Amino acid sequence: MDLNLITHWRPQPGRVVEWKVTDMSARAAAQAPVDPALPTTMQERHLRRARLAAQNGETQSPWIGIAFDFPGRLDRAAMTRTLERYVLRHDTLHSWFSFADPVADPTDTTNPIRRHVVPTESINLAPAEGAVLDRPEQVRDHVAARFANDTSALAWPAFVFGAVEHYATDAPDAEESFTLFHAIDHAHTDMQSMILMFAETRMIYQAELDGVEPELPDPGSYVDYSRREREKAATLTMASPEVHGWIGHLTRNGGSFPSFPLDLGASDAPKPAIGSRFELADARDCELFGVACKANGANFIGGVFAALAITEHELVGRDRYMALSPVTTRNDPQFYWSQGWFINLVPVGFELDGATTFSGLAQRAQEAYRSGKTLGEVSVQQVIDTVLAASGPGTLSQHTTLTPPPIVSYIDGRRLPDTENFSSTRATGIVGGKATQIASIWINRVLEGTWMAISHPDTPEAHRSVAAYAGRLSTIMKTVAREGDYRSPEGVR
Repeated sequence: MDLNLITHWRPQPGRVVEWKVTDMSARAAAQAPVDPALPTTMQERHLRRARLAAQNGETQSPWIGIAFDFPGRLDRAAMTRTLERYVLRHDTLHSWFSFADPVADPTDTTNPIRRHVVPTESINLAPAEGAVLDRPEQVRDHVAARFANDTSALAWPAFVFGAVEHYATDAPDAEESFTLFHAIDHAHTDMQSMILMFAETRMIYQAELDGVEPELPDPGSYVDYSRREREKAATLTMASPEVHGWIGHLTRNGGSFPSFPLDLGASDAPKPAIGSRFELADARDCELFGVACKANGANFIGGVFAALAITEHELVGRDRYMALSPVTTRNDPQFYWSQGWFINLVPVGFELDGATTFSGLAQRAQEAYRSGKTLGEVSVQQVIDTVLAASGPGTLSQHTTLTPPPIVSYIDGRRLPDTENFSSTRATGIVGGKATQIASIWINRVLEGTWMAISHPDTPEAHRSVAAYAGRLSTIMKTVAREGDYRSPEGVR
């Protein structure tokens, strides 16, 4: 599956159809009672950041979206039943959140966030006819506005569903197909959830067309997951091994989060974000790279982190590698098909100790990743909260930054459901752009190979830097694949 900033997405033109909640559903949402289940720690930080941005008049794009094609003409009744069934299956999609004091400082943790749950019997969707848009830019701009304006988790619904009928246009090459587009606030989703949405709605829609009951896996409950996460967080103390583990990583990194090693041209102020994509290795080279990883005591992901460490050493002389990497928290099988934000960041840090060969670093990088994953059930924010709580009651309301740190993500898309149909359906993950001073990296392995997306400031310096970074990483991975090892050239920093 591709991954694009909304500004890079080029949909096909056609007539837009959108599904919106009925007036009855909207009234039920406004009256939805408070549910005792708290948001997860990640949700809470996200919601406080969103409210703060709104109060400050800042541009933010806190949604995640997806678009993919279906063959043939759209059956609106079947798709309506499909989307209703999908929404009803996933309880996090029924929730919206509010602040106990709507005008108080949203960064004040003594101002609690409350969950409201819309009754399932009140949830109904209805299709609405839209305009015929003749140019891809018109479709993109319309969808971008809907995603930006109608997906807040501080209201309901936090989701947008729509379709573009390609045949409803005068374009000479119009296809007998349509594109379904969908986005929802990040509080309710992650990219794996988007891929599960792709697989699930395709299954349901085909069953609706065939007139049969779809065979669907149990969706699990993200609200139940939220309760569990909060219960575990409440047991943390300064003596907890996870707290000690996180503090150790942060201390070794000078008490700060890692940063992109090259100049991004945004040290003075945030700049508009843009996304760049780079091919790292084709399918054959990935297979050979994986063989070299195994030969040196690592999995593919450990090999990637070793290659990243060598890249940063060669570019700027870093002798210690440190990254925050997302890992899934779907560790209980009941949550495998759940919609929700099942992500935590774990530290991946290790010393190079003079080693500048892939064979000398692969196992070390793999062990660092395994060590970081042992902290996967506890977020760094929960550790900060624990430290603040131990410091005394007066510190809990102190402001702490809500700015997300840069990440290095690795996803093996080959292991996710329905991946063989990503290309034929032109499945595309879509994210928004905003002002930023950081660069975050997503490395994705698919059937065709491995590629990297980098979100970064749209500056000349950043474009040069990310291209240099990706080029060096690709060279290292391809050399390992073809020669079995990589050694930094003499004289490289």
